[in-house]
Amino acid sequence: MLGKPLQVPRLECMYGEPGASYLYSNSVTLEAHPWTNELLYVCDRITVKTGFAFDIVIGNRYRTGLDSIGWHSDDEPSMGYHPAIASISLGGCRKFSIKPKVKGSKSTHFWLEHGSLLLMLPGCQEGYVHQLPKDNNCFIERINLTFRPYGRLK
Repeated sequence: MLGKPLQVPRLECMYGEPGASYLYSNSVTLEAHPWTNELLYVCDRITVKTGFAFDIVIGNRYRTGLDSIGWHSDDEPSMGYHPAIASISLGGCRKFSIKPKVKGSKSTHFWLEHGSLLLMLPGCQEGYVHQLPKDNNCFIERINLTFRPYGRLK
């Protein structure tokens, strides 16, 4: 940020199609590890449940409530136009906040419990921002798997 390196406030990795890479914030690049059988199984189940196909999964490990991600949209060009994003939460319950991009808009909050599936439909990334804020009272680890398209233009 502003020419200075900063630590990402969580641990992250990516699995998916060979050669897939994901650049966000114009500064962080994730390279895909090969799919595991377990992740492919979960991806297939989510595709059946939602009707959307996914090519990559980004894993975020939030060690405690001090790990977080600030307001953002997942609107990187590598995901194509109007992507659907499916998010599975594992471990500790954390607050997820979302709000319209319109200045002065109020946030809506959801508590994502272990095993919950959050689906952000096409158009969500263009009209909204979301975050997983810090929580000084959370001491339980959380893993979040976000299944995304990759390289689709439609």
